[in-house]
Amino acid sequence: YNGNYSENTESIMSMVLGQGANLRSFNVLPDDNSITNVMASIEGNATGVIGEGVAANYNGSEWIGSLSAIDLHSGYWIMVSEDDVLLLMGEPTSRELPYTLHVGANLMSYPFRYSTVLEEAIPMDAQASINGIIGEGVAANNQDGEWMGSLDELEGSYGYWIITTAPISLTFNGCDENCAGLTRSTKP
Repeated sequence: YNGNYSENTESIMSMVLGQGANLRSFNVLPDDNSITNVMASIEGNATGVIGEGVAANYNGSEWIGSLSAIDLHSGYWIMVSEDDVLLLMGEPTSRELPYTLHVGANLMSYPFRYSTVLEEAIPMDAQASINGIIGEGVAANNQDGEWMGSLDELEGSYGYWIITTAPISLTFNGCDENCAGLTRSTKP
């Protein structure tokens, strides 16, 4: 740790999951991003994974469905029978790759480790094309450039439905280690 990294350095991610459906994403993925490998630590407890237009169910011995691999840009509903912790070891997902969003609802990931206020996480030019964002139990609506609602920030390893009025490409802002450059501002 102490800032010592090499080309063989891997990150560990632990994702707490509550019984039922959990809206999550992955900011660490192994080279083998197959659903079988990614869900291995919760095999038998995980019953299904739903993404945007894809899904897979665990039938007791294997994953079946149209979802075969976890995508670093996507969010997923992960269903578990009881509380559990999903453990993964792999490479942090790229923070610089652009996300391409279509008109309407997009089920997306947020790539950074730490929470970032909405206004800072989403570039200003992209905010104009975003009507709202829905997370697990939280939401924010963009009304004339002002974010309103219970969702104040985007957080790594959580998934979000981002609703757009036009196709856009964006690269999120955020931080993984030192968040001193990003500050939280209070609205009057």
